[in-house]
Amino acid sequence: MVNVNNSYVATPPIDGGVLHSGSLGTPLPNDALEVLHETFLANDHGAVGENGIAINRSKTTQKIRMFGGGNFRTVITETDHSVKVTLLEDDNTVVLETINGADNVIVHDADEDGLKKTIYHTGEASPIQSWVIDTIDGEKSKRYVIEKGQVTELAEVTDVHTNVTQYQITIETYESKIGGKGVNCVELRNDASKAVPASGSLTVTTTTLPAGVVGTPYSETLTATGGTGSKTWSKTGTLPTGLTLSTSGVLSGTPTAAGTPSITFKVTDSATPTPAEATKAITVTVTA
Repeated sequence: MVNVNNSYVATPPIDGGVLHSGSLGTPLPNDALEVLHETFLANDHGAVGENGIAINRSKTTQKIRMFGGGNFRTVITETDHSVKVTLLEDDNTVVLETINGADNVIVHDADEDGLKKTIYHTGEASPIQSWVIDTIDGEKSKRYVIEKGQVTELAEVTDVHTNVTQYQITIETYESKIGGKGVNCVELRNDASKAVPASGSLTVTTTTLPAGVVGTPYSETLTATGGTGSKTWSKTGTLPTGLTLSTSGVLSGTPTAAGTPSITFKVTDSATPTPAEATKAITVTVTA
């Protein structure tokens, strides 16, 4: 059966970059939502090209022939895992350091002429670093974590009036011990649309209350799930005149004036030594 919810359309994260790098030994994230270490955050490569992130996973095989010409067994002789991405921010210092090497990018103090940079083009090999690649699709997140990766290829760079200067790089990945396995890359995913409340967490389940009428007796009981032991209710805000809230969560009385105040109801359980609390803002409506 076709299920479009199983698809993934990668887009840049709303509140962060796509490609981050860090020196070897920088703490790596363990899931798709974990906040990155400050080293990764400081090495955000900014905007990437419209082709996004290309992951290449190739294997070269060889057939072992037996007498008579049949295939006795197929063995893997070579494997490669690399990432290709186009960087669009030519004046981003992080990008320049990735392309040329950190020691070959000199940023001078700004003066009356502006901010000057000196960039040395050399034949030096790029360092092996750690890399994190983030994308999202609505409530879904996907993160690639590469413990050991090296920029090994740089496509021709063109300065032209019809396009921005851009750098298409290839990051070759090397085997590491992430998760106790010999892997080149770990792919981490999260689908927030399938989140479930933590078992036993205290939650106010009442979300709305029926409207009351001036002069008509009113009684509604607030509800909550989870928590430990007995629960006590309280509120912040002024209820319509004539209504009161009991500690057991019963909102009752005969309202004498119309109004629509927003009341924050709080429920507290009896856990020790620290009781749990949960709140919910609900509009209490009384009509004339």
